[in-house]
Amino acid sequence: MSGAPGCIPVLRAQRAAAWAAQSGGTPRDEGLRAAVRGIIERVREGGDGALLDLAEQLDGARPAAIRVAPERIRMALERIADEQREALTTARDNIERFHSAQRLEEEAVEVVPGVRAWREFRPIDRIGIYAPGGRAAYPSSVLMAAVPARVAGVREIALCCPGGASGEPPESVLAACGLAGVEEVYVLGGAHAIAALALGTETVAAVDKIFGPGGAWVNAAKLALFEEVAIDLPAGPSEVTVWADSEANPDWVAAELVAQAEHGPDSLVAAVLSDDGARNSEVDRLAASVVKRAGARLDTLTGPPRDAATSSLARGAILIAGSDSTGARWVNDLAPEHLSIQRRDADDVLGLVRHAGSVFAGGFAPVAAGDYSSGTNHVLPTAGRVRAASGLSLADFGRWMQVQRIDREGLERLAPSIETLAEWEGLPAHAASVRARFEDCADHAGGAGE
Repeated sequence: MSGAPGCIPVLRAQRAAAWAAQSGGTPRDEGLRAAVRGIIERVREGGDGALLDLAEQLDGARPAAIRVAPERIRMALERIADEQREALTTARDNIERFHSAQRLEEEAVEVVPGVRAWREFRPIDRIGIYAPGGRAAYPSSVLMAAVPARVAGVREIALCCPGGASGEPPESVLAACGLAGVEEVYVLGGAHAIAALALGTETVAAVDKIFGPGGAWVNAAKLALFEEVAIDLPAGPSEVTVWADSEANPDWVAAELVAQAEHGPDSLVAAVLSDDGARNSEVDRLAASVVKRAGARLDTLTGPPRDAATSSLARGAILIAGSDSTGARWVNDLAPEHLSIQRRDADDVLGLVRHAGSVFAGGFAPVAAGDYSSGTNHVLPTAGRVRAASGLSLADFGRWMQVQRIDREGLERLAPSIETLAEWEGLPAHAASVRARFEDCADHAGGAGE
């Protein structure tokens, strides 16, 4: 069975298994990578002048100034409608609450008597945030990076957002900056924005780490500059997998697929249908109903969202699994950015999920909740990277500093091991640095900090 033109295909058996195993991943585009490297070198050599030229060439307008005046940010926050301010405030408060629960404190461990070791968290001094633009504006992405940064204690936050044809960032993005306490905003987009944050120019001071989602050019720039600046994670097109049983509401399943599909034509959308307690015909009926409902929801869209969703759905699939164990395997093969579990046993099957960026358990947990207001972070790995990486968290905005406090007794206990290993590795000065602590120690004990 296959979907109608412009809708989502239905696959089963070997075709479904192959689709699950092979989907995802980001193909290498050497032409794009070369173009990005050229942009980076233009910014490295030309500074502000190159940024202005590239903004005119690539963003559609030459900004009057690279940096947005702080009063513009405050005005944007004042001008938005009450319901928009309330929505942003709700999202900000919930993001702050969720990430505050991740505050990082560790107790010291007595490794052996006289040797205490621990870690202390230190926030990054200065970060950069990229807020995507283009077809849509994303004030939510501002909050997802800026709020945890403030919770972690980051002192300086610089944000870049493309200005588009107006030469000005969207009012919604500026309002989100105002609400999150971000006062350093630059009218820059794409690869040249990432280059400015990484390398610095006359106007833009270089940052220590760059955060935020973006398109292919942004991600290519982040990877190209990885040796010069830390990055949060490379992210590709949006992804969703819906894992449903025969009792799932087909319209809710379809709603998730279409919602993710409208992000862009390269969004990866899939549904995995499995139910050990149902007949095959029940699962088939669910699949047919999902296809029908997805088509109906697609018909409600117009313009770019409809075009994007049509292409994305046609590239996606509804996968019919013969058993829940097979369904779980396919879910893990897909390793989706977002996983919607629309099953009566959602809490039970959660333990079978090994690879997913953010999980939405139960029919009343739409992915849009995590995109905006549930408090969880929507900056997530894609293209199968959730097998080894996590979504953005408080820990990403700092680093751990190891500390050890060792007294004489402790060093005496460690000395045989240290000296033996040092001599074994051919590093006699390492061993000597230990023995030195016990030579003429009576003359120097007063300065030893004991």
